[in-house]
Amino acid sequence: MRKWKIYFPLVSFWGSLLVICILWGILRGSVWNGQMELRHLEGDEGALADFTIKGKIADSQNTWDFSIEDGKLEKMSFRMGVEMAYPREQTGGTWKEGELEVWSSSGTFVPVADSQAETKDTVDLTVLKGNTYFPNLAYQPDGTLQGTTTVFDKGQAVFQLEMEARADGGAKYRQWNYEIPTNLVYTPDKPLAEVCVENGEEYRETKSSELWIREAPLLVWSKERQMLYGTMATNKYCSGSIGLYCFGPDPAEDYTSASGKDGQKMTEPFATMAEIPVSENRLVLGLEDVKEGLLLFIGEADGLTVEYYSYDGVLLSSLKQQTEMPVDGLQIQQTDWEGGRGIYVIGTSEIDDNAHYVHLFAGYWVEDGKLKAVYLPESSQGDVTHGVVGKDRVLTVRYLQELWDGKAKVPEIYTSNVLELCVYDVSEDPAGRMIYRGKLETDIDEDTLEVLMSCETAKGRKSIQEQNTRGATGWKRYLMVEDILGKGGETIWEEGSWYHY
Repeated sequence: MRKWKIYFPLVSFWGSLLVICILWGILRGSVWNGQMELRHLEGDEGALADFTIKGKIADSQNTWDFSIEDGKLEKMSFRMGVEMAYPREQTGGTWKEGELEVWSSSGTFVPVADSQAETKDTVDLTVLKGNTYFPNLAYQPDGTLQGTTTVFDKGQAVFQLEMEARADGGAKYRQWNYEIPTNLVYTPDKPLAEVCVENGEEYRETKSSELWIREAPLLVWSKERQMLYGTMATNKYCSGSIGLYCFGPDPAEDYTSASGKDGQKMTEPFATMAEIPVSENRLVLGLEDVKEGLLLFIGEADGLTVEYYSYDGVLLSSLKQQTEMPVDGLQIQQTDWEGGRGIYVIGTSEIDDNAHYVHLFAGYWVEDGKLKAVYLPESSQGDVTHGVVGKDRVLTVRYLQELWDGKAKVPEIYTSNVLELCVYDVSEDPAGRMIYRGKLETDIDEDTLEVLMSCETAKGRKSIQEQNTRGATGWKRYLMVEDILGKGGETIWEEGSWYHY
């Protein structure tokens, strides 16, 4: 009996080790053993030296990181599991000895002075066009909502913002709550509605029938100034003007243990740097911090205007790119370099509900307080996913679906398995002269996890191609660019900039 007591721990140990090895073998069997190759097709591969591309190949179980640096492909690491990271714009940063964060930002409306308005002491959720969710805290003990419903024909936009800063593990604290009436007037085709729900001192929230106004605030954090700046996006129903605001914090302020906890609302920003006129044909579309000041992007009926402001609100310069169609939508990608900032923009026009015509492509360079249009391609770049603008060179990236040496079976495959990389010299001509073209090729379109192939199910007996096209929530493997850096620059996180399936 004593011998068994001695041997039993050893048997248990080796048995556990055997189970771990079997599990590792099963998981390792799903590891991608496919191909990845950077092919230099045209021009000088040294043109890639100014750019560092970071990306990954991933599926529902595993991730393979890679980078392209100095024109060379490096397979960096393999990870079991997938990080469920979604793109978001990081607003806030280091403030004094702590961190500042924006808790919420939104817009709402109040009736303008000459508006025809009707207010009822009831909560009518039918006017909110589906925007009807309220948390449990909003409801009365009997399960009802109490508040008011206001219907009016013209609204004045109100900028709402909550931010706070913490240091020393939360021992030091500061909070700012803004509710700023603006000079922006909104006159839609149909009347507006605002529903205000209250539950004593614990809860108060206002929701609008116009969903876009909640997402209208545009905020940027200046790392250099340690200040938050903002304005509001507008659409064709807007008139009047919208402020370009600085929300501070005031450098004279500091952390205090009780500051801001009373929830007091401030109705004026730390500073109004400028008032931006808006109309049906003059839309505020974007705001960017460029380390030396702010870029404001304005869509017009015949082009795109970029205004460059100092942090003190001085208009330093303004550039306009003419277009044949209106610009009412904009995608912006910014790249940091050792000597400046590059901005790549794609402008669109709405031609139908959920349909947009892509027609404007431009690249800007900001350095030493000067704004310059450095890249104005003559041909369409509608399929360019990433544009990285430097002072005299521009990198464009396209996702493609191609055969791997003719071996992949193409039918019913919708996986982007190739990155096309093109570098343009823009030092003499903003139209750009292509000096390099290459492709990062993978065979992920003909791969699947081995565990699927071993499953005796109806789905498992289907072709590899069919299994691989089951969508992002299934086994589909995808190629993704996560970040592109300019030489000597830092990562700039922008919402959606580097996210692609």
